[in-house]
Parts: sequence; C-alpha cells; structure tokens
Amino acid sequence: MLDALYESGCDDALAGSADGAQYLDFTRTAQTIEEAIRSAIADVESVAGVTVVGVDRD
Repeated sequence: MLDALYESGCDDALAGSADGAQYLDFTRTAQTIEEAIRSAIADVESVAGVTVVGVDRD
C-alpha cells in the first residue's frame, strides 16, 4: 500500500497510525491550503481501495 501511495504522488507524506487508524501527514506546496488539500486527497484516492475519511489541519 505504501508503495502505491508513493507512486500516486504522495511522496511528500509521512505515514503513521494511531488508535487503529492510518494517516498521512503531508508537506505539500500549493498556491492555497485548499489546493494542497484537494490535490493530496486526489492523490490518495487514486489508489484502489483507499478512501479519505477526514482531514485535519494543524
């Protein structure tokens, strides 16, 4: 799964897990935060069987 995410464009993300959930922590450059979030979601969901269920900004 990690290789597929990397190949889909998530090479700027650090993968982890907490409380039984997996997450990706992105360092993505874009014109706006919204553009960065949209492109990250699109890259993640381009991997078969993967769905984004939430986004948290910090």
